[in-house]
Amino acid sequence: MIPPIPSIPSVGGAESLGASQFGAAAGATADVPASGSFQNILGQAIDSLNGATDSATTLSLDAAAGNASVADATVASTEADLDTQLASAVTDKAVTALNTIMDMQP
Repeated sequence: MIPPIPSIPSVGGAESLGASQFGAAAGATADVPASGSFQNILGQAIDSLNGATDSATTLSLDAAAGNASVADATVASTEADLDTQLASAVTDKAVTALNTIMDMQP
């Protein structure tokens, strides 16, 4: 059965919810800090990306040596690729937003 869609939180709770969803999408299991600052969220996302790529590399080497399943290595590689694409998209959006803000200044 498909789980129900969770309700949308208020604006005050969106900061910590966004951090937990971003971490969950990237495979992180670390707790979201109470402050939920952008710096902490970004740091966790980068750590998660690094973990995903390390895991993919390790599984790929194990699969090449015959010690791991090729399917597991393929899944880990795909997850790392998607995480990298997400990080790239977020970076592009952040740069675009920063450029827009800088263009507003007289």
